[in-house]
Amino acid sequence: MTTTTIASGTSARTGAPAQRDAAAQPTLKRSLKLSDLTVYGLIFMIPVAPIAFYGSQVGGAHGLVATAYVIGLVAMLFTAFSYISLSKLYPYAGSVYNFVRQGTGNGGLGFIAGWGIILDYLLLPAVTTLVGAGFLGQLLPGVPGWVWPVLIVAIIGTISSLGVNILSKFSKAFLALQLVLIVWFVGATLVAVGNGTVRFSAAAFYNPSDFSFANVLSATGLVIVSFLGYDAISTLSEEAERPRRNVPRAIISSLLVIGTIFVVLTFLAGSIQPDYTKVDPDSGFLDILGIVGGQPLQVFASIVVVLSFSLASGEECVTSVSRVLYAVGRDGLLPRAFGRLDARFRTPLFATVVVSVITLVLSLATTTDVIGNVVSFGALFSFILLNLTVVWHLFVKGDDRGVKSVFAHVVSPLIGAGVSLWIFTGLGTLSWTIGAIWLAFGLAILAVRTHGFRANLGREGDLAAYFA
Repeated sequence: MTTTTIASGTSARTGAPAQRDAAAQPTLKRSLKLSDLTVYGLIFMIPVAPIAFYGSQVGGAHGLVATAYVIGLVAMLFTAFSYISLSKLYPYAGSVYNFVRQGTGNGGLGFIAGWGIILDYLLLPAVTTLVGAGFLGQLLPGVPGWVWPVLIVAIIGTISSLGVNILSKFSKAFLALQLVLIVWFVGATLVAVGNGTVRFSAAAFYNPSDFSFANVLSATGLVIVSFLGYDAISTLSEEAERPRRNVPRAIISSLLVIGTIFVVLTFLAGSIQPDYTKVDPDSGFLDILGIVGGQPLQVFASIVVVLSFSLASGEECVTSVSRVLYAVGRDGLLPRAFGRLDARFRTPLFATVVVSVITLVLSLATTTDVIGNVVSFGALFSFILLNLTVVWHLFVKGDDRGVKSVFAHVVSPLIGAGVSLWIFTGLGTLSWTIGAIWLAFGLAILAVRTHGFRANLGREGDLAAYFA
């Protein structure tokens, strides 16, 4: 039997490359500078995220939240090196979907990798919406709970639809607010250390009395989602100036900065309250803020967290997943409506609306505890495939066998894949169940697209010519 190859960028109407059909369509606007990309990554990862999540993390980690962030940062650094290697070669929208598809020459494998990370991207806006709505409910308890998700989703969906230039301006303002809060907290803690009311403690890194790798591993699975911003940067490759240069630099700089912030914040929290059994799961970090900064710091932190989660990170989550859906839709693996841009704003409006609706439904129908236990599955699954793609594409199929290539294209990605797999195996039953269902659904789509896996989707190598 003859195997048919289906080019994922082929027009269903004419059989001509989709790029020819797309020539008359608007393209994403290439306008983001290095600073814009870096800020985008930082805001996506939310510098003040520990304030919202610390209380729910500290019990499972037996206080070792800072250690969990260190492990997560190391794992993500090695995977980030793989992102950098592939983003220099394939600076197009689509993130993992594009990298694995191009790097392996297998459109089906690329689709499954992209499908995995789409799961996390669809869940993340609901997480940020629920966190923001929860803090707003505490500040204004008289307002019905359903009002906040509706209002938040309407705002983030609108901003995301207007384009990345508008989004970038909002992101810089929100980052400034978060930095003010961080400086205030660190300064207040140092004052408390100076007057003897607080002592630096290693309890956030290691507690010999009840240390457990299993507990740290469980917490690390939850913090992995906090580092997804560097993947989000890669989704904007077609909207970045000099993407082969600026995207890699933004990835590594944002990851190092955010990792440092996370570790410092959780170390200081562990020093202020070294007994993790006394940390309230709901108000843990706010109580800690009150110890060193009183009610003014608590109130300011609540306002900043609301803005950072519900608006700043929420709008970036919607923007990123809409770009991944746009790339997959442009290649015909999802309905073509996902692959079209609005003529006026040059944004994937249909994809943005769909993501906004899903976010609203999830925000009204579920909780952060449920979503939080699932949200790392797709990212870790995709990171493993991405790292293995680097080994295959740049070393096995490549020509360079030098020492530098061995480290960059074998050792580093295998470490990234290994650590991701280690964390992946420690995820809970709910995460595995939902993740398996999601991947099965993706395989069903792929089976239909390839006529029962009898056709090969191939690789679209002419994207480079299209974007030249």
